[in-house]
Amino acid sequence: MPIIVGVDAGGTSIECAVARDGETIVQHGEAANARTAGIQGAAERIAVTVRSALRGEMFDALVVGAAGAGDRVVASALEAALRNYFPNGAIAVRDDAEIALRAAVPDGDGVVLIAGTGSIAYAQVGGRSYRAGGYGYLLGDEGSGFSIGRAALTAMLRWYDGRAPYAELFDAIQARLQVGDAQTLLGRVYGDGEPVPVVASVAPLVLDRASAGERLAAKIVQTAAHELVDLLKSLTQRADAGARELPLAFAGGLFAENSLLTYLVETRLLADLPLLQPIKSAPAPVYGALELARRLTI
Repeated sequence: MPIIVGVDAGGTSIECAVARDGETIVQHGEAANARTAGIQGAAERIAVTVRSALRGEMFDALVVGAAGAGDRVVASALEAALRNYFPNGAIAVRDDAEIALRAAVPDGDGVVLIAGTGSIAYAQVGGRSYRAGGYGYLLGDEGSGFSIGRAALTAMLRWYDGRAPYAELFDAIQARLQVGDAQTLLGRVYGDGEPVPVVASVAPLVLDRASAGERLAAKIVQTAAHELVDLLKSLTQRADAGARELPLAFAGGLFAENSLLTYLVETRLLADLPLLQPIKSAPAPVYGALELARRLTI
């Protein structure tokens, strides 16, 4: 039987699944966003994780779902870099949104909303692909873990300055990041080689405090939910997909557990896009990459 590998290379970590002889193993590695780590840096981290998971064997097919690979220039460059590490075997790099969709909806039309370190809405309808958002932390990623973390850290800096009131959320952030003043916080964020995961790591704290009823955290989460649903509304309008039933998958760490964010998103979707059919507990996106790798061997 062929050995196939699927990889979800995201802004927080790599998830790698290897299927051989009817068994699937999953292994994790460092973040590998090609836009922030660079093509070569991302390829090296993916290769290290894949080699470790393969345990000395070689794959027949590898599909990598990569953040930033919606840009074909990025996807082609990452494919070429990976072939330097793996000269044998079929390799394809796909948009990370596509593998998230295909994990939940293996074939046919469907929609996926991703809220992890970044955010994007993606659909395949009538053989065409559509995207809304996914423009990265500098110009987009509304409603994402990064945007939630940034809003919380901005509020905490204002508190340090005496321009905003205290919130219990700040105690949790200070403990997580091991900071106690503005300069230490700035050093923690800007002094890190990859600040995006650092900022996004604050998001789970915000979700916890929002679910507990803390006002500041709830306000941040309400804004995030609004932005995520607006991504979906824009997408369905352009894809002409809001007037019929379509499966809707949720992916990304912010949707991993029930929270105020998931409640607000689902409530607004029920009102604004009632024909979308949410898929609960969809498989992880890495399994979509694994399915696409399997197809390369057929």
